[in-house]
Amino acid sequence: MAMSGKLTPEEQIKFLGKVYGYSRKGYVFLPWVDGSATDKVSRRNSYHEGRAFKWPAERNTAMLEHIKAHANDDVYFCPNLFEGKRRIEQNVAAETVLYADLDPVDPRKIHDYKPTYAWESSPGRFQAIWSLNSAKTGATWDNQENHRLTKVLGADPSGWDSTQLLRIPGRPNFKPEYKGDNGGEPVMGRGLMWMDGPRYTWDMFSDLPEVGSLTKDSGSSVDEAVLEGIDRHSVWARVRLKLPMRIREYMALKEVPVGADRSDVIWDISCELADVGCSAIEIVALLRPSVWNKFTNRPDELQLLLKGAVKAVNHRSEEAVEASEDEDAEPKPGITWLNDVVATRIPRPRWLIKDIWTKGGLGFISGAPKSYKSWMALDMAISITTGTPFLNQPGYTVTKAKPVLYLQEEDDIRLVMERLALITEGKAPDLFWNGQITFTGDVDENDIPTSDALVWAPPERPIPLAMHVQTGFIASDPGWQSWLDEIVQQGKFAMVVIDTLGTVAGEIDTDKSGELMTRMLKPLRVIARKNDTAICIVHHNKKAANQGGRAGQDMLGSTALHAWVECAIYARSKDAHGEIAIEREAKLAMDMSFRVKIPTMFENHMTGARQLWDPEVITDGLEQIHDAPTENRPQMNERGTAGKQLAFKMKQMGKGPFSVEDLMERLGSDSPGPIRKQLTEGQRNGYFDEVDGMWTVVAS
Repeated sequence: MAMSGKLTPEEQIKFLGKVYGYSRKGYVFLPWVDGSATDKVSRRNSYHEGRAFKWPAERNTAMLEHIKAHANDDVYFCPNLFEGKRRIEQNVAAETVLYADLDPVDPRKIHDYKPTYAWESSPGRFQAIWSLNSAKTGATWDNQENHRLTKVLGADPSGWDSTQLLRIPGRPNFKPEYKGDNGGEPVMGRGLMWMDGPRYTWDMFSDLPEVGSLTKDSGSSVDEAVLEGIDRHSVWARVRLKLPMRIREYMALKEVPVGADRSDVIWDISCELADVGCSAIEIVALLRPSVWNKFTNRPDELQLLLKGAVKAVNHRSEEAVEASEDEDAEPKPGITWLNDVVATRIPRPRWLIKDIWTKGGLGFISGAPKSYKSWMALDMAISITTGTPFLNQPGYTVTKAKPVLYLQEEDDIRLVMERLALITEGKAPDLFWNGQITFTGDVDENDIPTSDALVWAPPERPIPLAMHVQTGFIASDPGWQSWLDEIVQQGKFAMVVIDTLGTVAGEIDTDKSGELMTRMLKPLRVIARKNDTAICIVHHNKKAANQGGRAGQDMLGSTALHAWVECAIYARSKDAHGEIAIEREAKLAMDMSFRVKIPTMFENHMTGARQLWDPEVITDGLEQIHDAPTENRPQMNERGTAGKQLAFKMKQMGKGPFSVEDLMERLGSDSPGPIRKQLTEGQRNGYFDEVDGMWTVVAS
């Protein structure tokens, strides 16, 4: 059936309906070029992409009006439907047609693959479409059916790609060269030559010869084995600072924002990654685990990602690279006046472990040999993950159990698990992974069992401790830093424990402050701040540590380590009484010290006798607080001790007045109850005065 000559807008819409099908939904595009353009330059400058139209909802409304409004312009269409509002390859829906810009190839002379629809777009120039009986993804990719058909027919070699535009049939051609030969008037082809050609199945094109890959990037396929060879964390570390901030923010998201177009964003990310030097395979490796990967769980996921990545690499340009570099230069912040700072409420750090470690705090557990520093690091991890007090000391409490990541590069998994078992069963037996066996039988007057009755109880719940033991973690390596950042985000870890510094430092010299700070300590600080995660690193003391002065000065390595610390536990060697002296430092709290006595742990598999982790903390109270000159300490009324320590702390902060909320924030407390109790009891002992809920230190 032919519809020669000029077609009405309604007939043009009917033709498009044949191409797209009325049962399929998506977006279509009808770009145009102004018919008044007089040369190639003006035509190029007067090109309009236009908006995306909903198909089929807008075919007889907005689309029809659009075609009518541009009766005196050249109007084009893409034979493919799109899943997004941009005419880009990543948005192309599964194809149901093949097409070609035949140019001088007369469709009447095509016998083996006669087109389903054919039309003459201008005198002696033809275009055609082949309709298929089903949809297929990738038919318009490089070296696939549309490309090979174009090659076989000798059609325009640039007219086979997924976003190719063809002329809507039955419309005048306004190209200047035609108007020049026609007295300034547009010319007409013969319109539709036929619309009743054969419909095809995909296997009818299976014998088309290969034409080779036209991509500039190596590789037209990718599989899991190829991706395993790409360290995406190292790739990201290499390029992330070259990328615009918006791309870094996209890649950090854990869910797609409401209203975001994944196709647009993944194309944006792909182009920017290509502009900073990523290969197509590297782009696939970075995008695949991101929230923007809309092809997840599809059997052709990798091929679809690779196709978009190759497209982005092939469109890389020097201008794009320069633009990316310019965009990377982020604006510097302005100054902030003191009045503005004073007017802003600055939250005080809260305790992750009361009086021991602040939330998001950075620091070390450092000590002499045999000072149980690794044991204390594991105790800290188990305390946080189980909600039990650190070192079993009632004052060193954890408000709520939270997940912890434990990175161990010095000891093997067997030794780690032996220590963990002794600590966990000693601290939280109801959560011990092997459960608990309880004797419920009868005993005689000498406590000798007279009947057998053993009951096993499983652990009440899993312990949220993630472990990474002797797997090669390097804290100074950008790739591992990127990995750590991602893992911490995913796991929402309250703390990361790293044991030990010497085994994770990599190639950096820990005695060189600049190198240590730039390549390891600062990146770890960024990860901690970004995720509100504490970081605790186990470290060794110098061999010649003098056991005197500030314990932090005994740490092995650069003084940059001590400068980086926000919280720290420094352990001395055992004294003659078997006690370990501990000094706890914190930048935003008073330093303190205590002693720990740890029994020798053992397990006799023959007799069943054993000694679990059961440290005894010995503290002498306020007398153990360091770095507070005696002459500056408030002289307290000796009528009572209740409220004395709080009054001392308030004196250090200033006499007040303070509200209970102020004190909670400044002291890092999660509960107002204990503070109110100390205030009211301390008021009776003469330490405080209260007016309208505001408390002032009055002791002198």
